[in-house]
Amino acid sequence: MLKIKKIARNEKILLLTLLFSTTTFAAYKTYDAQKDSKYLDKAISGVCKPEHQRYDDLSFDFKSDISSMSKSDSDKTVATLKEAERKRWSCIEKELNKKNITLNLEKLYKENNL
Repeated sequence: MLKIKKIARNEKILLLTLLFSTTTFAAYKTYDAQKDSKYLDKAISGVCKPEHQRYDDLSFDFKSDISSMSKSDSDKTVATLKEAERKRWSCIEKELNKKNITLNLEKLYKENNL
C-alpha cells in the first residue's frame, strides 16, 4: 500500500513538473521579418547593443583601412569581423529564443560564410 502511494505521489510530481515547465512544450517558430522584427530591434538596441556596436565598428574600420592593409592584416581583420558577427547573431538568437523564436543559426552562419 505504501509503495503504491509513493508511486502515485511521484507520478503527480512528474505530471506537475511537465505541466508547469514552459521549456518542455516550447516549440520555436522561425523568425518572420514582418511579424518579429520588433524583437530583433529590441535585442539590437538592448542586451545585444555591445556586440552589435563592436561589429559595426570593426566593419567600418575594415572598410576604411582595407586599401592600406597587407594581405595578412586583412585576413586577420576578416576573421575578427566574422567572429564578431557570429557573437552578434548568437546574442540576438538568445534574446529571440526567450520569445520562442529562432533564426536558425546554423543556416544563417552557412549562408553568410561564418
